[in-house]
Amino acid sequence: MRDKGMDSPGGRIAFALLAAAVLTSLTACGGSLNSIGSSPKGTTVTASFTGAQMPSAVAYQAGTTGQFQSLALNGYSVSFTLPVETSAYGFAYICPAFAAGSFTFSNESIIQATTTDTTSLSFACPSLSGNIRATFDVSAIPGATQTMFYEGYWADQMFGTSGAQFLYGVPTGKLDVALVAMGDDNAALGIQIQRGVNVTSSTSIAFPPMTAADELGSAPATITNVPSGATGDFDTTYQTSGGLSALLPVSYTTGVPQSTYPTVPSSQSQLGDFYLIQAGAEFPNNPFIASGDPLAMVSSTNASAVTVALPSPLSSPTAAPAAAVFPTFNVIADDFTVAGTVVNSSFTQFQIQRSPIVYNTYTYVTKTWLGTNTTFTVPDLSALTGFAPAPPSGATEFWALYSTAGTPLEFNPVQQSGVEFLSSPMSTQSVQTSGAFTVP
Repeated sequence: MRDKGMDSPGGRIAFALLAAAVLTSLTACGGSLNSIGSSPKGTTVTASFTGAQMPSAVAYQAGTTGQFQSLALNGYSVSFTLPVETSAYGFAYICPAFAAGSFTFSNESIIQATTTDTTSLSFACPSLSGNIRATFDVSAIPGATQTMFYEGYWADQMFGTSGAQFLYGVPTGKLDVALVAMGDDNAALGIQIQRGVNVTSSTSIAFPPMTAADELGSAPATITNVPSGATGDFDTTYQTSGGLSALLPVSYTTGVPQSTYPTVPSSQSQLGDFYLIQAGAEFPNNPFIASGDPLAMVSSTNASAVTVALPSPLSSPTAAPAAAVFPTFNVIADDFTVAGTVVNSSFTQFQIQRSPIVYNTYTYVTKTWLGTNTTFTVPDLSALTGFAPAPPSGATEFWALYSTAGTPLEFNPVQQSGVEFLSSPMSTQSVQTSGAFTVP
């Protein structure tokens, strides 16, 4: 029923004053004025998605305090325009839930950055409806006892040195795939790569028998600034221009410094491929440093010698977040020696009792978005259609906090969010802490 009070002159004046107050509030809070016909517009930000799966919901925030608003995808991308003189923004997306093993995961990502950081975002969602029958034979590789199959960012273990194996629930789409021969100590020994394989719900992949030409080589690697009492070690991932991320482990003995990283033979490499060498510090009987776990990553395009410098451990531990439905994190005090954007990110995970879904939220906040603030809070998107519900009281919420500096600017966790086309050169340093609490 219409309010008759609005028909009076006084009612119309009150309504006009109310509208003016709302408009002023929107401007002060960094809200979008794009829906008002003649209002000036500022910078446009575009988010694009690659791969076979699109997000189930997306939203944006204008300014640092504006409310997140739902958006509609236009094909593989979505754009939003900020109010004039507004540079800070937020962008959120949630991927369709997917099954992995005995769990179902729902991944939500929230990016809070400024137009000076980037106005072009790129993401991907996992699409795990593919099925593959793979045939292989790595018996000619000395020491090989098992194999790993990599498709894009996905990995499956295959037992034995030859035969056929069915792989279910793998990513779909046109991706590079790799077969890696492994030893008893889980060290990678050989590799074969097939490019641009179109994986569907029924795909067969035949790898030719491996030969000596497929064996891995090695290149020198050095870790510097290793904390006292720790040993530096590496994880090496081979990245292709087709989105492959193949982990190449080495045989590693705790306490013995690692001095090389594995390299792919020329028979399997192509222009545009590169290595990501991630270094960390290993403490005897304690995999985490009390004041933060230091990590660093560099890329190499031609299997050349690399030096990876770890950041210094924190001089004092970063306070854990207080238990809350949407926790507030203290920014890690960084002491990085690499140039590039600093991103503070958090990871939270919870599961509603008797629900098959595990809810993961990744929050990324750049230093420019933070300004002089030393804390950030995970945004509450639970009221927006399609986004994750709020963690219920009594649930266990696991968390991790990262501070990362370097180039290029990355907002997409490879292991969780689908195929990500990383680029080289890359040089990053990060410090991380983690824990858990009970939601009040």
